[in-house]
Formats: sequence, structure tokens, C-alpha cells
Amino acid sequence: MREAILLIILSAVSLCGYASSLQDQLAAVARAEQQGKSEERRQQDELKFKLELEAQQERQRRANAAAIAYQQAKAREAERKAQREKVAAEVAAEKKRNQSYEDELRSLEIQKQKLALAREEARVKRENEYIDQELKYQAAHTDVIKSQADANRNISEGGRDLMRSEGKAREEKANSWFN
Repeated sequence: MREAILLIILSAVSLCGYASSLQDQLAAVARAEQQGKSEERRQQDELKFKLELEAQQERQRRANAAAIAYQQAKAREAERKAQREKVAAEVAAEKKRNQSYEDELRSLEIQKQKLALAREEARVKRENEYIDQELKYQAAHTDVIKSQADANRNISEGGRDLMRSEGKAREEKANSWFN
């Protein structure tokens, strides 16, 4: 780049050299050199600005990508947390249902035991009545047996009496004058 500027300056100087004085030529060379330096500085500034702009854009792109990645990670973490909370809530609800069911079973078992205890208590309180009932039953059974024995005895005594009276009647008939 410098060579191109230098060549332009030299060509301008050589063309002007015939018409102008040495002073004019030196001023023209200085001006050309100054213009070349200005142009080179301008190009360097543009390149520097362009590089800084690209670097800033790259930093911005990376920052945006990092922010997006952070937001996505945050969203995934929130989703995982919500899923964990949902599962924990389901487990807690299932545990509560099971606990409630077990409590209900325990309550029913306790009620059954209380009823059995109350039944036994009532039986113990009425034990004398049960004994009396059994004694009455046995007495009634004994009375039935006695009644049957009396009936059998009466039948046999009745049959015996009948036979005696028939025997006496036959004896009397046989002893009587008019047979």
C-alpha cells in the first residue's frame, strides 16, 4: 500500500517537476505523503472500527447465545422441578390414601374388638342367667323324663288293674250260681 502511494506521489512529482520549482515539488510530495498517511490512517481506523464492530457483534452474539442457553437451562430445570413436584405430590397423595385406608382398617378392627369385648362382658354379666336357664332346661328335661316314666307306670298299673279286675270278674262269674 505504501508503495502504491509512493508511486503516485513520485509520478505526481515528476509531472509537476518540470513546471514547478523544487519548493513546490517538495510541498506536493509532502502533501501526497500526508494524504497517503491520512488515507492509510483512515483505512486502519476503518479496519479497526470494523474489527471492533465484529468483535462487539461476536460478543453480543455470544451473550445472546449464553442468555438463550441460560433461559433454556432455566426452563428445563423449572420443568424438571415441576415434574419432581408432581411426582412427589402423587406419591404424597398415594401415601395419604394408603394411610387413610390403613387408619380405616385399624378403626374397623378396633370396633370389632370393642364389640367382641362388649359381647363377652354382657355374657359375663348375664352368666347367672345363663346358668339359671341351663338349670331350668335340665329341670324341664328331668320333668319330661319323669312324666314319661309316670305315664308308663300309669299305663302299666292301669293294665295291671284292668287285668286284676277282669280276673276278679271272671272269678266271681265262675263262683256265681248263674253262669
